Amino acid sequence: MSSPPKDDIAPRPPSKVVEPTKVNTAPQQASTSPGDGAHIPADQIRDPSEVDRNDPNINVVEIPAEKKKSPSFKDQVFGYAKVIRGKGLGKPAVKEQGERVLRGEETVPAKRRGSTSD
Repeated sequence: MSSPPKDDIAPRPPSKVVEPTKVNTAPQQASTSPGDGAHIPADQIRDPSEVDRNDPNINVVEIPAEKKKSPSFKDQVFGYAKVIRGKGLGKPAVKEQGERVLRGEETVPAKRRGSTSD
């Protein structure tokens, strides 16, 4: 087996010659000048019901309702364990309990300590 000639080791040029891309616009910058609208004074904030939505000079921004708090790490571990156990043992009630914990509808039951005869 012979080694390839030295001329074939160099990388080959591209198959087409293309003109370089030219950009005529300035890159987008963060707002840094005062009065650019990044800060809205508190006296200009209005309730959406007080504003004429058809006025082109007014921007209405509605803040979405608070999202439901996700379960804690401990609750997530408990929930996933219940789902896996329910699937593995064929117990749909256990699986459903785990899914309720993962949705945040139920919490991890507290451990009992001491005598259960109370």
